[in-house]
Amino acid sequence: MKKNAILTIVALVAAVLITGCSKPEEPNRFVYTVNEYPLVQGFIHNYGMPDGAAGYNFDATIHSSGVRYDRDRHEFRGAGHVVFFQMYSSSATELANGTYQFDSGGDGLPATLDVANFGMNLDFEDETGTVVTAVSGIVKVSGSEHSRVFDFECMTSTGEKITGHFSGWIPVFDMRDEGK
Repeated sequence: MKKNAILTIVALVAAVLITGCSKPEEPNRFVYTVNEYPLVQGFIHNYGMPDGAAGYNFDATIHSSGVRYDRDRHEFRGAGHVVFFQMYSSSATELANGTYQFDSGGDGLPATLDVANFGMNLDFEDETGTVVTAVSGIVKVSGSEHSRVFDFECMTSTGEKITGHFSGWIPVFDMRDEGK
């Protein structure tokens, strides 16, 4: 009887430890210096293969609430925070999953990015706020068309680190006939 009670207690403790150790979902945000900037939605533009590139250009934009993108006018409105990545995929139809390494050479090779901008406290009507540009880093892309995950770690030219995470639905718009 004593042995069964001990086994039951061990099983209960193990169950609590296993269920209590699940990793909490990382918040949708980016961190620059000591400040956190929330992200809630975004979109991807597929521009196809640019001249001289070996990969297909996909621009991923992720932003906070308060920011709106007017697709007809190709302009932002409102106020908030914005992350922008110009990435090159091996796929003509989607931003392929994988790790995208920063390549400032502008060769447009698959699995690279050559622009990473982070806008903080932007007001598009007043044209105020701060934009920081990364010069190195990686962006990990996973998921599918229904739910994309972006995990990124970049560095500015002054050595400041920018990290972030976004997970959610991001629509893809075919811009190949419209150009940049």
